[in-house]
Amino acid sequence: MLIHPPPTSATIIGMMSGTSVDSIDAVLCELTVDPSGRISASLTGFYEHPISDHLRERIFRLFSDPAGALALTCSLNFEIGAAFAEAARVLLDCTGRRPDDIDAVASHGQTVWHIPPHAARAGEAVASTLQIGEASVIAEALQIPVISDFRTADMAAGGNGAPLVPFADWHLFSRPDRTVVLQNIGGIANCTVLPAGGGLTDVVAFDTGPGNMIIDALMKRFAGEPFDRDGVRAARGGVIEPLLAQWMAHPYITMAPPKTTGRELFGEQFTREVVDSNPAAAPDDLIATATAFTARSIAQAIALHAAPGGRVDDLYLAGGGALNPTLTAMLKADLERALPMAPPRVALLDTTGHGAKARECTAFALLGFARLIGVPANVPSATGAHHPALLGKFTTPPPVFPADIADETTAT
Repeated sequence: MLIHPPPTSATIIGMMSGTSVDSIDAVLCELTVDPSGRISASLTGFYEHPISDHLRERIFRLFSDPAGALALTCSLNFEIGAAFAEAARVLLDCTGRRPDDIDAVASHGQTVWHIPPHAARAGEAVASTLQIGEASVIAEALQIPVISDFRTADMAAGGNGAPLVPFADWHLFSRPDRTVVLQNIGGIANCTVLPAGGGLTDVVAFDTGPGNMIIDALMKRFAGEPFDRDGVRAARGGVIEPLLAQWMAHPYITMAPPKTTGRELFGEQFTREVVDSNPAAAPDDLIATATAFTARSIAQAIALHAAPGGRVDDLYLAGGGALNPTLTAMLKADLERALPMAPPRVALLDTTGHGAKARECTAFALLGFARLIGVPANVPSATGAHHPALLGKFTTPPPVFPADIADETTAT
């Protein structure tokens, strides 16, 4: 579905839930495209919708691929769709907008499984991805068209299906005279490199490795807490250097981009093996080592792959890990060691005028707008796809028939 002629502006709700499953983030964006093709975004509302403990527990159960996973996936697809619809409804109420003020909802959904090309196994698993949160449920509840399932077209074209945010990063943050890196530290850590004066085809982006995922799992196991608030536990512990060196030798960390990863490598199984293999290690020391692993893998990735000559002018941090002072202090120290001649200026993404928490759902609003105007929005240099692709599938609200027509249809 394409709109002819394509619009030059649109009002879109962008929504997503990340690997940490801590909330459904929803943003209301006014988007415009100028004659050169550059897209700009103005945020007029942002809302973090809480995910109930019950729903979050069921989603994490699905991550472990349990018996009965097919039935659980089927149900959660509709449950998550309903939760996304509720998040959008609250955002509309908060901003004083009505459904007919909105051109589309761009929903990333919830990733529950992802098999990138490097993890495919002949005869057992092909490269593929699965995001759930049924678009028809959202469209029915809101009576707004929904654009969803953004990753699959890129994977069908031979890509990793991720990262997809570089399209929005280039439009919103690239500069003619400075090399900019945007580093997100969510469950998984990922970066976008925007070379000074570069075009969209010059963008480099990839998952650097674990973000908060291992730290969060250790906190849940040892403290019953969802995350290491303010990095307190990591600050109390000591880094186990031999274990950190072992983790840094993981094949994913040294793999050249394009690449993407997730719970299939650094999820519950990884954490179980960490604990089982180090029974004498103090919990705080393991948490400190996991924090150092995130910091060092990011610094190494930036030093190796950020830009020709390794020069980076500005590094902007986003995601929950950016608010962990122990993690950010480790990262700055590692960057100074990795790039001693010219370490980058490190700051929170919020200092650019774009809220860090809203970054990824804003990106999906841009991806939805790109679909409306017929612009390919994957970045093959980042995803490894064979060619550019239009991302996203349309779901339109079903027509609401008058009661008498519905009765006649039922009667026949």
